[in-house]
Amino acid sequence: MKTLIVVHPGSLFGSAEFTAGKSKARAYRSQIMDEISNHQGNLIVIDGFLSDEIHEDFEDAIELGLSNAISNAARAGTLNSCSALRLWGCDAGESPFDEWRGFGSCTQPQVFKGQEEAAEFLTDRLVTDEIVVTGAWATMHGRWGCVNSVADVIRSKRPGTSVRISEHALYEDDESI
Repeated sequence: MKTLIVVHPGSLFGSAEFTAGKSKARAYRSQIMDEISNHQGNLIVIDGFLSDEIHEDFEDAIELGLSNAISNAARAGTLNSCSALRLWGCDAGESPFDEWRGFGSCTQPQVFKGQEEAAEFLTDRLVTDEIVVTGAWATMHGRWGCVNSVADVIRSKRPGTSVRISEHALYEDDESI
């Protein structure tokens, strides 16, 4: 069962529009929304303080993706407490805003100090052999970026698992930005 991890989706809005421009930010959001909507496996969303900027249509795609992840895992016989999760892991150390709601088992933590801590939590719990990490921000050189840091934690803790960064992730060093 393939797992899609979406890191800091809120950064795909104001932050992306400021850095990449509105039309490019819209294009990235659209690609990632499609990636979430068409995904046929586990779905994990790691929010940060900019998640309060997520537009309703993107929020709807996340909710549909989480629902689909549960259905897909149930059909495959792999449904577990990490098949569909929405966690808080803000790299700025901010606490969740009042309206934020996690998704998943109430017996597991949903709020972490950062995206790396959330990724570490997932490493022993995910039932998967392939992980794709998307969202904002990634870097081609891989030395920084929230998307890269999540992928790096998982790679270090699960050396036998295929972990890659999505071609749809928002890259800081994209020459077209």
